Amino acid sequence: MDTVSLLVASPRGRYFCSNVGYAADNGKPRPNELVQSAGQVLDVLANVDVRAVARLTEIELLDALALATDFARYWQPPDREDLMFARPEIVAALRPIAQAALASPHTDWWADPVDLGNQRLVEKRYSHHGWSELPLRIRRVDGHLERWRADALTNERRFREYLIDDPDRQIGGEWWSTPITGGTPVTSRARDGLGALELLLEEDDISDGKNARVWPVRIDGTPRIYEITSPAAWAHLVDTYPLPVPASRRSDWYATTGEHHDWFIPDWLAVAADYDAVHLTVHGYLTTPGIAIPLAAHAGATVLGGWNPDATFWLRGDHIVVDGDPTEWHRTSDDPWARA
Repeated sequence: MDTVSLLVASPRGRYFCSNVGYAADNGKPRPNELVQSAGQVLDVLANVDVRAVARLTEIELLDALALATDFARYWQPPDREDLMFARPEIVAALRPIAQAALASPHTDWWADPVDLGNQRLVEKRYSHHGWSELPLRIRRVDGHLERWRADALTNERRFREYLIDDPDRQIGGEWWSTPITGGTPVTSRARDGLGALELLLEEDDISDGKNARVWPVRIDGTPRIYEITSPAAWAHLVDTYPLPVPASRRSDWYATTGEHHDWFIPDWLAVAADYDAVHLTVHGYLTTPGIAIPLAAHAGATVLGGWNPDATFWLRGDHIVVDGDPTEWHRTSDDPWARA
């Protein structure tokens, strides 16, 4: 399946395209900013001039992607807009918008692998506890993936016990499929006028949204990096390094996909034996998260959740070094991120 078809088959891709359509149509308010019927939305999207899409700036396209990222929810059913954008007539209207957006020179790099010469770490401020101790997290922490795996297995065992006690119980738990653990740094690239993509593109951001520090990063040597470019690439990673989590993901992933499966995620400890890092391209983000992806080598499926566009998770700390002092970045509700 071509990239445009994958994009309009994905909830995050459709959300992005709808945002692009509204931005191209004289910056009209998006559907999530006011109550609109499916007919009203279709009237806007079906009449978008694709030449206007070609005139959008890079930051306007990234803003459209940021809204799609902001409204990612993998622990609950699809929201009103996600359901609306999945209607066949709206999907058809989104296709030329997707084609025009992917043809823009500002999105040429969205299929690129990790940019090893242009990586940044982002440290955000949180309302309840202030700054995170990010420089400490860049240090190599022995055993962090072993602890992640032990915690994942303990969590799965606990949820199996819940289901034995009450097979019909619906209980939320871990919905992400990323190696979130102390000692696993996450980087993204810088772009002109934006210190790091993570400033703008972060799922489930619980920071104050106004203050951040961006640290320069140096990548030494030649790290082995797995690239997630599509649903097939994610499925291949899970098939190759499978960790079954059918109980702990049962309720949340049914809510977000509407499907029951034996669910799997990557065994990140096993992945780290062969790869130093895993990178999600922007194309990979627009086509992969939030859908049930069947596996080929195992009787089950997987979901990618909790991974930001262009983010690289560094499973091993051998190659990554903080290389200088941070820069301060701020934003207000009405203004974009700007260097202090």
